[in-house]
Amino acid sequence: MREKFSPEQKNVLGASALLYTAAYINRLNLSAALGGIMDALAFDAGRAGLLQTAFAVTYALGQLINGALVDRLNPVRHMLLGLAGSALCNLLLGASAGDGWMVFLCACNGAFQSMLWTPIVRLLALHFTTQKSRERANMLVTATLVAGHFAAWLIAGYLSGLFSWRHSFIVPALVAVPVLFGASFMLRGVRTGRAERVQDAQPRAGKPALPLFLASGLVLLLVASVLYGFVRDGIITWAPQLLSAAGDSAVSGATVSLLIPLINALGLWAGYALLKRGRTHNRHLVAYMMLAAGVFCLPLMAVTALLPMALLMGCACACLYGLNPILTGLVPLEYDRAGRVGLSAGLIDSCIYVGSALAGLLGGRVYAAYGSRALFISWIALSALAFVLAWASGRRRYLAALEGAGEWRRP
Repeated sequence: MREKFSPEQKNVLGASALLYTAAYINRLNLSAALGGIMDALAFDAGRAGLLQTAFAVTYALGQLINGALVDRLNPVRHMLLGLAGSALCNLLLGASAGDGWMVFLCACNGAFQSMLWTPIVRLLALHFTTQKSRERANMLVTATLVAGHFAAWLIAGYLSGLFSWRHSFIVPALVAVPVLFGASFMLRGVRTGRAERVQDAQPRAGKPALPLFLASGLVLLLVASVLYGFVRDGIITWAPQLLSAAGDSAVSGATVSLLIPLINALGLWAGYALLKRGRTHNRHLVAYMMLAAGVFCLPLMAVTALLPMALLMGCACACLYGLNPILTGLVPLEYDRAGRVGLSAGLIDSCIYVGSALAGLLGGRVYAAYGSRALFISWIALSALAFVLAWASGRRRYLAALEGAGEWRRP
């Protein structure tokens, strides 16, 4: 029988979903607006990719810092401040003209955006204590990635094509305002775990992080996370531009590109369905879905028509979105008994955005110098390598090294 959530758990889930949806709208609008920015400001692909790289670099560094600090801070205030700062950065981006100022604001946006995910994981660990409730809660919160992705590309893609790329930043910033008030109201009086962490500090502080992460195979998974970030955000960043180039107009490309976030919902459903079967542990599920993403990228080498390109990139991206809640939510929860949930979540998300930074900078240069085929080859090769690393990280000797190693498996 499905476990019912308490009113406090529902408030945590609802507020987290609202905040992360609004965060994605203020994050993925950049990729949807890149084509308009390139046309209006005469940027080439490499120069435009620098905007995504600036965001990803500060996001990755911010995840390291926030992952280390989240157990000592109020996660609710942390999340609200992060979304407020991100909205302000987007508002200023809509008024920007020079590329230097835009790079700076994208970097600031990355720093503020990094303040959201690790507090969410911390709140989930605090309010959902059973394995099944954590799986459900994590999947429900992560489903907001699809909603935020679709809304960001819908808003930014159409506004950039019909009006100006500036509207692609101003409107998402305004969307965040009512979300901030609504989430703040829902989280009033919600336990943040600060008192509990003070009491638990001594027994949990005795487990050194680095030896634990080495012995449990997390380091292999961190390298795989970099490759995952390159492929996932390579598709997210360049798909609207690739489809616009293949279509008759920017608006037609924006329309077809909306298939990608819609198909992503199937990826999340598939990941949750595989997880519910309980026959394969988290890390091997990550490996399988990375391999599937690379397989879907293979036909892109020969396809040039708009709709098949969108469908293939959508299926590849769906596999990557399907593994995202497992990689960024459930794997860190394996370290709950060791008191390293926040740090492991921050490290994984940080490594993902190191890959994202490379996808913006190197991906843009590869695309500008060698064309889309070279970009597709990089996605295929790195997906295969990530599969090998993620599979190796799930070997039983690594899982046995975890304190409370049974947490990776459904009871």
